[in-house]
Amino acid sequence: MADLSAIKARLQDKLQELQARVSAIEAHLSTPGDSDSTENAVESEDDEVLDRIESVTESEIREVQLALQRLAAGQYGQCAVCGKGIGTVRLTALPYATRCIDCA
Repeated sequence: MADLSAIKARLQDKLQELQARVSAIEAHLSTPGDSDSTENAVESEDDEVLDRIESVTESEIREVQLALQRLAAGQYGQCAVCGKGIGTVRLTALPYATRCIDCA
């Protein structure tokens, strides 16, 4: 497996990136809407999309946090289903993967 300190740094960087994304979305959503009803309808639709993106991002934040916990517990890179190692290629693509490719 790759250097654990490098993996930890990568996960922490990803966590900061995701938290910044959520903060930016929340800042945008907290700005008052336009007084024009047509423009306000468009903004409302945009806000619904941003709400969904925020929800997905918050879910990803939880996954990254869990990966950091697994790393600290010495369980990082181990499939939660079969217990075998998760392949390096999979962990490189999805560093917070909890399942090997066979169990995914």
